[in-house]
Amino acid sequence: MNQLECIIFNVEHGFCALIKSPNDYGLMIDCGSRQFFSPIKWARNHYNLNHNNIRYFEGRRIAELIISHLHADHFRDVGSFYLNKRDKPKHLYRDKESLKFIDQKVKEEKDPKRRRVLTQFKKFQASYNQNITKEVDWGVDFFDIRRISYSDAEDISSNRDKIINNRSYIVGIEYAGKKILFPGDIEKEGWEKAFSYQSIREILAGTDFFVTSHHGHESGCHPDILKYAGKPRIYIVSAKSGDDNTYYDFYSKPENSKGYMVKGDIKASRLISTKKHGKSIKITIREDGSNSIELFSTHDNLSRNQQKLVQRKTRRAVGEWGTQVGRIYG
Repeated sequence: MNQLECIIFNVEHGFCALIKSPNDYGLMIDCGSRQFFSPIKWARNHYNLNHNNIRYFEGRRIAELIISHLHADHFRDVGSFYLNKRDKPKHLYRDKESLKFIDQKVKEEKDPKRRRVLTQFKKFQASYNQNITKEVDWGVDFFDIRRISYSDAEDISSNRDKIINNRSYIVGIEYAGKKILFPGDIEKEGWEKAFSYQSIREILAGTDFFVTSHHGHESGCHPDILKYAGKPRIYIVSAKSGDDNTYYDFYSKPENSKGYMVKGDIKASRLISTKKHGKSIKITIREDGSNSIELFSTHDNLSRNQQKLVQRKTRRAVGEWGTQVGRIYG
């Protein structure tokens, strides 16, 4: 039986989701990480030609990578792509209009580790310098990715971090009548603009599994979202332990979600999070429409020496990918 598998990794304050489509191609949305855990390394060990039946797209394990927006907690693991050339995604979405802000942050950043992550990503995305030559046939019923215009984001606020957040790609994926929504870190005012886009309203419509914007903060929630998304079955939050600003009450109210029985629970949940459980979250949707959510541990898989290896290989490899074919959007 064909099925869609979506893993939302426990990367604490950040985001990374890996999707194996019904046609067995790999899609990654953001590539955040936690200190000693790399989702990219995990995918290398658990989704390959010998395991979980993944199909490589033109020689690549990840057919497409979507960076929802240009904040480092959403691309911190990018250096791990350099450890194995077949890990490098074939296609890339990123907000080219906001890249100027990375240059600004590199100049301002005093912490060498954070500065290195920003520099790595800038070089990584620059290697995608040719147009797409072949579309991916995901085998889903609906797949779309949209965002508000740069001018609309700038009208909301001239603050660069708000522009970056409100330029988040909003991604909707539907299979067998069940839809998952990934809205990046778009903020309340950004949602207000987004509702005026017919294409975004189509992405929102009929959402079942709603990944909350901006790590579950109140700033990422708009009360009118239900007018366009309908009542989701469950909300999903990617956040870290100790972040007291998450779990805005809106998500927990009975009138705002249908509730969902997570595998192993004895009662339905309206919200689950990586913060509360300290685990990653897997959504499975089968071709007959049956579906499930389960929590599982993704243990640390990087030692301090391996972190240093990622950094060394990154520095060595960044000059080798300039001619690779990639997808250009934005």
